[in-house]
Amino acid sequence: MKNRSLCISLAAATLTTVAPGLESEADAAYLRNRIPASACSPESPDDDAVLQLSNGSWIFTGTETGTATLWCPVATDQEYSALDPYSITNLRLWYRDPDGTATGSNVTAQLYYRTEGSNNLGTMTAGINSNTSNVTGSNRLGADVTTNTSTDALFFARVTISRNSSTASVAFHGLDLPPNDP
Repeated sequence: MKNRSLCISLAAATLTTVAPGLESEADAAYLRNRIPASACSPESPDDDAVLQLSNGSWIFTGTETGTATLWCPVATDQEYSALDPYSITNLRLWYRDPDGTATGSNVTAQLYYRTEGSNNLGTMTAGINSNTSNVTGSNRLGADVTTNTSTDALFFARVTISRNSSTASVAFHGLDLPPNDP
């Protein structure tokens, strides 16, 4: 009985020293599923002309107003395998919308994919719109991904940022793909 207690104690001690390392490895894997705003590119020269990257976030330049589009590549954290396909379950948008649910400014995000050999994009989310939240500063919103992709595909997020007043400090900070939206 004494040996059994000793084995249980050793096993518990081993788990407490090994488990923190396992948690940090799991956390590190999710870092590859974060897309900073700086990884995103304006869709067109017109969009590029009205936006600027400031402190890691996309904002409007000076007194520019309107709507601009950014495309963000999504890097998956494992290679494609037919036996172990990559699955995305959530999309989360990090942004600043100074008027909350009002329509003077907003940030939207939607996840897309393109299968191998295709030029057509398929959508994976209904989308996220900052105007659904009354938070008037920096915030995050999440959406469940409605389609898990099991094919060899490229993933992208389309982000729009808009404002109708040159004094609205709207910003796009980035995206992430958490396993669950906390």
